[in-house]
Order: sequence, then structure tokens, then C-alpha cells
Amino acid sequence: MSTIFAYDVKARKKVPMKNPQPYLMKNGSWALKGTSAETGISLFRIVGKQKPVIESENDQSHKIIPTNHFKRFVHYLVFGRNYEY
Repeated sequence: MSTIFAYDVKARKKVPMKNPQPYLMKNGSWALKGTSAETGISLFRIVGKQKPVIESENDQSHKIIPTNHFKRFVHYLVFGRNYEY
């Protein structure tokens, strides 16, 4: 899981956000609300027009990303080496 950082006014630096929750603002943009890991105050970070996806650390399900074997095979035929993402 990637840690979400936000600026903490009290600590005067970016700190990791504990328990981030998505929040829809009035203008249609999405933000994250959470608490500071250092000082415990509320943090707010604007993330954009798309809803953020929060992955929990307790989630034990592993995502399986399907690979495109045909694309790798064609790349091997054309360039003569393995296809790297």
C-alpha cells in the first residue's frame, strides 16, 4: 500500500495520513480526509476529479493482473528479446 501524505500545519511538514476517507466536495472534486500521524489534527488533501481508491493494509486479497502473452510473443519475434513493462 502506498502511504498518503498531506501537509500538517501544526508540524509544518508533510506527514502520513491515518485513516484516509474519500470526500466529495461541492464542486465535484474529490478529496481525502484523515488525521495526522504525528500531531493528531485533521488533514485534508484534494486529489482531483476521479474518486480515490484507498487500499487497506488489512486487505489480504492479492490482485491478479492478467498478462498479455500475445503482446510479449510478438515483441519477442520483432525485437528478439523479452518484453519489459
